Amino acid sequence: MSLVARVLRPLPVLLIVLLLVLPSLVVVPMSFSSSQILEFPPQGFSLRWYEAIAGNAVWLEAARNSLAVALAVVVLSTLIGAPAGIAIGLWRWRGRSLFLGFALVPAVMPPMVLAIGMYITYARFDLVGYWGLVAAHTVMALPFVVLTVMSSAQLVDPTLLTAAQSLGAKRWRVLVEIVLPLVKGGMAAGAIFAFITSWDEVVVAIYLTDPTFKTLPVVMWNQLRERVDPNVAVVATLLFAVTSLVMAYVVLKGERKKRVQ
Repeated sequence: MSLVARVLRPLPVLLIVLLLVLPSLVVVPMSFSSSQILEFPPQGFSLRWYEAIAGNAVWLEAARNSLAVALAVVVLSTLIGAPAGIAIGLWRWRGRSLFLGFALVPAVMPPMVLAIGMYITYARFDLVGYWGLVAAHTVMALPFVVLTVMSSAQLVDPTLLTAAQSLGAKRWRVLVEIVLPLVKGGMAAGAIFAFITSWDEVVVAIYLTDPTFKTLPVVMWNQLRERVDPNVAVVATLLFAVTSLVMAYVVLKGERKKRVQ
């Protein structure tokens, strides 16, 4: 391959990455602005808004709420989605494709439709607040867990399971000692995507939070409606940093696994 071809080959990918990432990166310099309002380019450099966020009880409480919801969603979506992903990816059974289609519905349905339906349903059971948001975000995160675990399960060699059973191993032991170790990478990836799904979600959260329990994206939304100052840019930068670090970890771990193989 010529030098020119080697230089030009990654250009389309780089352009796509820039188009996707640059709008998000604009908020980073604005978070260090010394101005009282949100503006680009920023006028001056200051850490005052980071200090303001660090000492603001409303923002800190919202961050704790978001973290509490996201961690609960990771646990629940993994416990529910992993068995479903294994069942779909490992075995062939009647209705498998239909079940997969239903499992993926929350990923393709418009968030506003989900939010209205969940609010009407959960409000009847007085689940508006922490538990309602955990339940809603778990539903939204399940497709990612199911897909990643299913993909890992499809790579499991069926002869390993047959050999274990022929040697007298019970089904539960085959599942625990053979299947789970082989799909743990998919489970970890699904758990990470579940965390990101809950951590950044705002549309459903607006409907299912109450005045005593608000997540970080909801507080950001309310702040933008009331006044526009660099506080929002600071929180947006921190959210972007957390999401980017998590995704970078997933990518680097996948690349390391490829090198080992």
